[in-house]
Amino acid sequence: MADDPIERLGVELEVYGIPQAPDAPPMTDTYLHVRRRQDGAAARAVLGLPAYQGEQGPPGRPGAIHQGERTTAELQALATALGNEHTSWAYRNTDTNDQYVWTGQQFVIYHGVYGTPGPTGPAPVMQPGELTIDGERFDGEFGVRIDGGSGTYSVGIDLPEMPKGDPGDPGPSGSIYDSVDVNQGIPPAPGDVLAYNAESGLLDWTSGGNWTEEYVVPPSGFPDVSKTATDTRADLCVVTIPAKTFAYRLDFVGGVDVSCREGHQVDIEIRQGHATTGTIVGIGRGPEAAGWFCIPIRAHANQAVDPTNRVGVVEPGTPISLYVAAVKRSGVLWGWNVRKDYAQLRVRLMRVK
Repeated sequence: MADDPIERLGVELEVYGIPQAPDAPPMTDTYLHVRRRQDGAAARAVLGLPAYQGEQGPPGRPGAIHQGERTTAELQALATALGNEHTSWAYRNTDTNDQYVWTGQQFVIYHGVYGTPGPTGPAPVMQPGELTIDGERFDGEFGVRIDGGSGTYSVGIDLPEMPKGDPGDPGPSGSIYDSVDVNQGIPPAPGDVLAYNAESGLLDWTSGGNWTEEYVVPPSGFPDVSKTATDTRADLCVVTIPAKTFAYRLDFVGGVDVSCREGHQVDIEIRQGHATTGTIVGIGRGPEAAGWFCIPIRAHANQAVDPTNRVGVVEPGTPISLYVAAVKRSGVLWGWNVRKDYAQLRVRLMRVK
């Protein structure tokens, strides 16, 4: 019959891409020429196919973006509200376990995506593990409490006393004025420092520093005096010291020029509180010789003084007056004199606790 083939060939076709230079003309034709050899062996044919690189296509849709679970009724209502900006939003239909994916215009439904939840499995066996502190395994005892069931469990840990760590970084500086260690009832004054009060156990603001306050009577503060043989006293000056916020003892430096005759003695004395009956706190002993002599003045106390007692201490808040006088101790024949040319008195307030 005319439709019967005179020969049947089995063809295995391989297709190759042939590189073309960017500026070469495109291939528009191709051909296939197969020739059978007389010995019956099949010849190999090569077929060149035209191929073109097309333009970049539109971006594909993203994968499903799961947005939670809805019922069938909720998904039907949601289809009237979603738009192109919600493309690929996906939901699980809790009525059918189907997945609904929005195409931008409608939902595409994928049936049977979510399986039916199976029965709750057996509770896990939970037991304590290892405890590490800062990466180091802790070998001591510690407690673990496990409570709960039906898939919900809570784990409580009773930690032991932690080992002492390295010192931390210094904290920020606090205000010393607001410190709980400082007595807030005593505001500071200029120059005050903090001192411990053993009775309250707090720090009190007290007059600080080790400086010495000094009052000086210059030569112009002294008189020129001429006394007769019967005169035994000459008042020279008065120094008034106002009340201080600190306790102190008195110290004196200075001297007064006095002239007398052989066998006569004139001293310089400083009394506190009264010119003639006050306590002697400073004294200068004159020589029993003739001529002018500078009688030096020094502090004087009739009792032993040490840091443990309050002998000679002027307490805070106490104003005092100091009376300076020249007093003849011996001699009745001749008069005596005091001159101010080189006289000077320096009263120093020596602070004590």
